[in-house]
Amino acid sequence: MSTSPSPSRESYAVIGGEGFLGAALVSALLGRHPVSRVASLGLTQRRFDPEGEYRFFRTDITSRESIVEAFRASGATTVFHTASPHANATPEMWQKVNVQGTEAVVQACREAGVRKLVFTSSMTAVYRPGVPLTNVDERLPRIETEEKVPSYAGTKAAAEKIVLDANGKDGLLTCAIRLGGIIGPGDRQVLPGFIGVWKDGQSAFQMGDNRNMLDFVTVKNAVHAHLLAADKLDAPPLSPDDFEVRIKPVACTVPRRNLPTSEQPDASAAKPDPPLPASRNRWNQFFPLTDDPSSAPSLSVAGQAFFITNGEPVSFWSFARAVYFAYSRRPPRWFEPVVLPSSVGMLYATLCEWAGWCVGKRPEECAVNRAYMQYVLHDLYMDIERARRLLGYEPIESLEEGIRTGVEWYKMDERRRE
Repeated sequence: MSTSPSPSRESYAVIGGEGFLGAALVSALLGRHPVSRVASLGLTQRRFDPEGEYRFFRTDITSRESIVEAFRASGATTVFHTASPHANATPEMWQKVNVQGTEAVVQACREAGVRKLVFTSSMTAVYRPGVPLTNVDERLPRIETEEKVPSYAGTKAAAEKIVLDANGKDGLLTCAIRLGGIIGPGDRQVLPGFIGVWKDGQSAFQMGDNRNMLDFVTVKNAVHAHLLAADKLDAPPLSPDDFEVRIKPVACTVPRRNLPTSEQPDASAAKPDPPLPASRNRWNQFFPLTDDPSSAPSLSVAGQAFFITNGEPVSFWSFARAVYFAYSRRPPRWFEPVVLPSSVGMLYATLCEWAGWCVGKRPEECAVNRAYMQYVLHDLYMDIERARRLLGYEPIESLEEGIRTGVEWYKMDERRRE
């Protein structure tokens, strides 16, 4: 029987609580819990509470002593580790924050008696440039390479391993939330990047045939997943019996509805369809469920990573044009976009990297690089059944709404900076 404190007695600390995702998570926690139970940890306070009730603790993520002090001062029992450098930061910064910082966080959690740690990971933890990821699930192995020069993906994968390896040690329960590109109010990376392309007059060009699908996630859904993970970390394992009924398709954007038929012209009076039994085979991540226990998948949240997306894979250029329209309110041009073959896109990215090298720029600092072009030209979308089954995660905001609110926020911020 669990002896864990009830959610009303948990105390929450958000590392990186002044950033994009972290600030949204802090706001959601403050909406659910007293101010005295929620703390934001970071180097710089960006949110100011005139009433003096907002709890901020200046914390150096690379210092175990600094983190332990903040945990004890805040009384944290549940920690969300959302801190991460920008994807265009330096290799040294990725290594320092993602790897060394995460090691310090885990050590501090164990020393301060923290019970739960939810780590914000990334889909890049399994991403290899140039390799399409088409509806993959968490069985795909995490990348593990010895890198001479640290990369963002490599350091995020290493950090995830550090967190999951700590599960069950000194009473600490851990899990990882793997996010795709996050959009919504406060986004300073994904949506601004697309808007910048439109501003530069490059929206008339398209690299590739636009058949590759990508996953995104709105910040509202990302926060929702983190809260579910914290609540479910110490929950008992899911019963195999729960898999006997299929889960419905993600219905955030277009809910399923009854349709009229010749026998039932009034769709509103139609009875709901009976639940369909689940049918599983050896290619499914939850197979087998009742055979050899040693080979069955884990049905607990603790110790696992979860892909979290909107469950709405979208073709890359279709997403881009939706962002262009949300920003400009102008319909697409009367002429078709200039479609360039994938090979031309890769050649262009190579030339950009070469030109950047000539002036001392790293590939990440170039306007377009090969890694980005490979991202544009290949599938990158995930199966989120594990999160839906074990966390009870269902997207609560559509991709369309995330684009709308994110672009609205960007335009307000743009006017403020004028």
